[in-house]
Amino acid sequence: MGKRFSAGYGLYFSPALFNPNAQGNTIFGRGGNSNDLSLAFNSQHEVYGEFVLSNRFSLGLSARFFKTAYDNKKEIYAQKNVVDANGYTDQIYYEGAPEGLYYIKGANYSLYSKMFNRRYVAPWGRYTMFGVTVRRYSCYYDPSEMYVKYNKSYGYYNNAGYANFADFGPQKQSFTKFDFLFGFGRTRVIANRVIMDYGFNVNFFAFMTGFFDTVDLSNDGAFFDRYPKAEQYMEKTNPWRLRGFNRFNAFLKVGVLLF
Repeated sequence: MGKRFSAGYGLYFSPALFNPNAQGNTIFGRGGNSNDLSLAFNSQHEVYGEFVLSNRFSLGLSARFFKTAYDNKKEIYAQKNVVDANGYTDQIYYEGAPEGLYYIKGANYSLYSKMFNRRYVAPWGRYTMFGVTVRRYSCYYDPSEMYVKYNKSYGYYNNAGYANFADFGPQKQSFTKFDFLFGFGRTRVIANRVIMDYGFNVNFFAFMTGFFDTVDLSNDGAFFDRYPKAEQYMEKTNPWRLRGFNRFNAFLKVGVLLF
């Protein structure tokens, strides 16, 4: 029909095996603060546009929006200075895994190309997808829910009871990551206008580190940083969570041929 440009919506999903989804649920769990043994899935919502360059190639832009959570399984190392009534300063050191969850919200922005099988004409048929992704996201926590309880009975403080440590740096922290996109799919054109697209894709770096992340479940990939400082907690742990979140996703898309 001569139409080359299409736009649409896509839903991406994958099982939340060890770490929670945005609702705090996970299928297996690993001793963190998630709701284990639940039927849980990760999801992403995509808007995209694609342009057919030739009989076998198309070029696309997409934004995939997501929200997920981290179960605070990893322990921290923290230090706090306290001053008694006489002006003496004492340093309290403590370790422990925080209570609660922290949340991650952002988007994967991708530039990609589709190469269609020789038997088909773009945008119809089987294809291989490859491209680049820039991930822009923010991590945030609630100090009333995410904290480490510590004993204040140190140094000059005797029988002082317990208190909550809830300073993990700024409550909202933003990050940018980069990855390569690769996948397979198939499109069907209905009534010369509606496009149904389904398949799966992977993020290359996340996929290649899958084995190490799986065998290192208790340390969340931090081979050389077993006890991160409290103010670096989200910075050190969010890459492990997002690698698992973006490692493998199946998708279903609905698009429209516009012009």
